[in-house]
Amino acid sequence: MFEWLKDEMDRIKTRKFHVVDSPLSDEQRELVEQSDLPVPPSYKEFVIQFGGAQLYRQGSIYLVQIFNVPTDAQSDDGRVLLHFGRTDMALAYFRESLFVPGEESPVFEWQHELGLQQTASCFEEWLRARCSAARKLFSKKEWAAIEAGSPPFTEQEQAIVESRRKFRWQVIGIADNGNLMFEVHNGSNMVLPFLSIGVRAKDGKLNGGVWLPVSSVRPGQTCIIEKDCYKNLLLPKEVDIFEKPDPEPEDRDRYWEFRRLS
Repeated sequence: MFEWLKDEMDRIKTRKFHVVDSPLSDEQRELVEQSDLPVPPSYKEFVIQFGGAQLYRQGSIYLVQIFNVPTDAQSDDGRVLLHFGRTDMALAYFRESLFVPGEESPVFEWQHELGLQQTASCFEEWLRARCSAARKLFSKKEWAAIEAGSPPFTEQEQAIVESRRKFRWQVIGIADNGNLMFEVHNGSNMVLPFLSIGVRAKDGKLNGGVWLPVSSVRPGQTCIIEKDCYKNLLLPKEVDIFEKPDPEPEDRDRYWEFRRLS
C-alpha cells in the first residue's frame, strides 16, 4: 500500500531525513490486528509496516509525523478524537464517532486560528497529500543532496563537535524583557560562534531550538547570555530547555556551531 514511500526511503542516503521505528514483530502485529479499536485499515497497515514515523526533516523538525499509538483527545465542542499524527502546521485526528469497522475514516486537522477541519477522506489520502506538500519545500538541488547523503566531517568540524561537548549551561532566570538568562561555561580550548540547544513546549505542541551567541565566551570563561526562547508563543513556565545530541554530518545546517566567527 505504501510502496511509493518505501521507494523514496530507499533512494535517500541522508540519515535521519526519514525515521521510522521498523516493521512490527509478529507478536506486535497480532496485537494491532486484534485490537478492539476500529482504526481505519490504511492507518493500521502503515503502523504494521513502519511503526511510528518522522518524515521530511527540515531544520530541527519533521514536516510529517505519524504515531504508532494514537492518543485520546477532545475537540472544543466535546467530540471524541484520536490524535494519530501531525505536520509542521497542524495536528491530525480521526473522529471516533465516524469509525466503521473495516472501513476508512476521514482525517481532521487542527490549526491555530482555524480550529478543527476535515482535510482528507482517509489516512492514505492525507499522508500522500502531506508528503507531497513537504517535498515541494525542498529545491531540486536540496533534494539531490538529500538523496546523495552527507560527506563525513572534516578534522576541523570534528574538533567543533568535541568542543561543544565541553560547554556547560544552565537557565538561571528571566530577564525583564522576557528572555531567558543562561549561565554558559566554555570548558573547551576553542571559541564557538553559537551553541545549539533544544527548546520545546511542555504540552508537546512545539519542538524546536535556539542558538546561544557564545563567541564572547573564551576558553575557561563563564558568561551570562540572554536569549529569546519563543517568548511570543510560550510563557517561561511552559518551556522545556534541553541539551541537543551531538551533531552528525547531515546536521551541518542545523547546528550553528559550524558557522564562521564574524
